[in-house]
Amino acid sequence: MVASDPAAGRQCILDQAQQLFFAHGYHGASIRDIVQACGLSNAALYYHFGSKQNLYVEVIREFVASVIQPVQEAESGSGSSRERLTRMVLAFSRFLSESRSELHMLLRDLTECEGEEIQQLIPEVTGQILSPFATVLEDGVAAGEIRTVDVGRVSLLLMGMLNSMAARRMRGPVPETLAEDVDLAISTLYEGIAT
Repeated sequence: MVASDPAAGRQCILDQAQQLFFAHGYHGASIRDIVQACGLSNAALYYHFGSKQNLYVEVIREFVASVIQPVQEAESGSGSSRERLTRMVLAFSRFLSESRSELHMLLRDLTECEGEEIQQLIPEVTGQILSPFATVLEDGVAAGEIRTVDVGRVSLLLMGMLNSMAARRMRGPVPETLAEDVDLAISTLYEGIAT
């Protein structure tokens, strides 16, 4: 039972908060709705998280961890930097395709929240997402597979391409498969568009 197990209560609050934040946004999800879904009192939320905003921060951190996990799994495989980056980009692109509206909702509401922790969260989350891509690019530079580049900026450029492709897919059907979009992004990154 959730009420008698503090760890289960905390996780239930996180799970319900994520669902309600996705469905109704930060301002539309009430503390009462979150804790009632778990059969708990408002005090339980304050005990575990201190405030609704702290809960929101934790929901975002868990969500980002779920984004990064398949990317890190793809990163850890063998192969050239290009092969590893292709697997990572495909994993990230699949996530974007499946969770774009949730991610958009979380980030939209994040910009409306105030506080130092919230303001630090955006660069923290961005860095966590970009870090595995930068690591593979660094490996490619070290192996002589790619020229010396600012891997942080190149990772950010790659994310821009992927986000744009995901946004295009959100607007309606596209003739290209996700794999074709990933191949275009990787080939553009590695070869450029010059003849």
